[in-house]
Amino acid sequence: MGHRARHPRRPGHRADLPLRPQRARVGGGAPGAHAAGPRAHLRPHGGQHLPRRRPSRSAVPHAPRGRVGRLPDPDPGPLPLQRRHPPRRRRHRCTRLQRRPQDPRRPQGPPVIVDGTVGVLGEDQLEAVHERAMTILEDIGVEIRQEAACRLLAAEGQKVEDSRVRLDRHFVEAMVARAPERFTLRARNPDRSVTLGGGSLVHTPSGGAPFCSDLERGRRDGTLADHVELVKLAHAAPVLRCQQSGVVEANDLDDRSRHLDMDYTVLRWSDKPYICYGGSGSRAADAVDLAAVIAGGREALERDAWIVGVVNSNSPLVWDRAMVDALTVWAEANQAIAITPFLLVGATAPLGLAGGLAQQVAEALAGLALAQLIRPGVPCVFGSFLSAVDMRSGGPAFGMPGGVLGTLAGGQIARRYGVPYRGGGGLCSGMTVDAQSATESLNMLWATYLSGCDLVLHAAGWLEAGLTTSYEKLALDVEVLSMFEAMREGIITDEEHFAIDTIREEGPGGMFLAAPHTLEHFRDWVWMSPLFRSDAHANWVKRGSPDAGQVATQAWHRLLDGYEDPGIDAGTDAELVACVERARRRIGAA
Repeated sequence: MGHRARHPRRPGHRADLPLRPQRARVGGGAPGAHAAGPRAHLRPHGGQHLPRRRPSRSAVPHAPRGRVGRLPDPDPGPLPLQRRHPPRRRRHRCTRLQRRPQDPRRPQGPPVIVDGTVGVLGEDQLEAVHERAMTILEDIGVEIRQEAACRLLAAEGQKVEDSRVRLDRHFVEAMVARAPERFTLRARNPDRSVTLGGGSLVHTPSGGAPFCSDLERGRRDGTLADHVELVKLAHAAPVLRCQQSGVVEANDLDDRSRHLDMDYTVLRWSDKPYICYGGSGSRAADAVDLAAVIAGGREALERDAWIVGVVNSNSPLVWDRAMVDALTVWAEANQAIAITPFLLVGATAPLGLAGGLAQQVAEALAGLALAQLIRPGVPCVFGSFLSAVDMRSGGPAFGMPGGVLGTLAGGQIARRYGVPYRGGGGLCSGMTVDAQSATESLNMLWATYLSGCDLVLHAAGWLEAGLTTSYEKLALDVEVLSMFEAMREGIITDEEHFAIDTIREEGPGGMFLAAPHTLEHFRDWVWMSPLFRSDAHANWVKRGSPDAGQVATQAWHRLLDGYEDPGIDAGTDAELVACVERARRRIGAA
């Protein structure tokens, strides 16, 4: 029994497919029966030896679908047996090359490039998104679950039924036109104030994470000490021009009052502008009170934007009480508001970027219109936080094509309405500082820069879909952002950079490495990253064979060691502390 008995072929069985080509014999010999093998007459290609490769089930000459398979031979010989039953559905995932042909409805043209930004929507597509958003606002409406806001909108002639509000497009457009195209965000140190608008790319560290991690201490619940340390790291990084309160949650403090401590530590240990803590009307009011101390009083505060507050709609199409309360407080104080729907296409938005964009615009413009109705001219930022869903887990898939396209489209949409744009960031879904996290974050950062973002939250340190702020990731992101900033400078084309005299001196076959021109300028003109080195393997081994995580650990330590306390006026500091204590007593927290 040296051979197993062959079972009869069943209709539709794999044996009905073309037989697998046999491996060619090794060695020479004249072509013919011996070269082709004794079973050549059973092969579909007339005995020719082809590369050993499993043919696709659909790679038969009459297959109608354009899947990847072996091209038919010019002289195919006898045709293979045809299927008598349709093939069973594949249980495994198809590869990207095997997917369906390009949808003819998908635009095939080049990206839209305007004033140094890259867009993915043509003018007609941009208007189509706007029209669908207006349809959502007029026909479907949004839920605004705060009675005062509903009364205010009803007084303006908008249709209000319980908490369902339908907004007239002319009203929305008139309200949006009140928002400034750009504004200045003031800092405790006037030299660090920033302008938002015109593609200003103001970066902040990550925020809102309950955990933090580094390779030395591991992943852990955030504490106030971690928060202070991360604030100092962000202050020491020049590319992070804005702070964010809550860069990691201070879980060791009472959750009713820890927002006060986090806002205070930002103001004490940094003199950069900042994104304040929010989440409710009372917390927003506390942030305003602290900012008023820095500004020199409530009246001085209301003349300029000293803080940015972030509000998120509860997608789909809901503005809940907590967010509307916070928006109202900041609008009344004339403080900037980043109005940012958080959409996951396929979960909190329809599966399809077009529908997600229309819903995003509807939600954002509803919030923006309400803010302008409360206080005309209050600075508002159009926020985009649109991502796909990993349908295997239900979690956000950051850094994937959907998020990149959504960020690029968001920039076009914000410019259409003439307001600053918040989008992008170093977002990723990876669990550790590895190639996945680096790839996803880099995808998002390219979109951030090409879309013309003005305010970039979570630009550095984001890990684990935002659940963790990583020290190593922050150091790596800061380095990558510095590279992007160097690229923004472009190419200088003056005579010194053309270096024609140096080319003339060296001539054909010359070497510029030791040329006086090179020695004079290489320190200023050549970007040499302190983290990413081009080195010989032997030198790398001598340095201990460090991987990216180890290099990043050294980098954040250097950054923290280089932190310099900006100091604070003793009277101002005492007033901030008193403000915190008054709020703590009001809350009833220890």
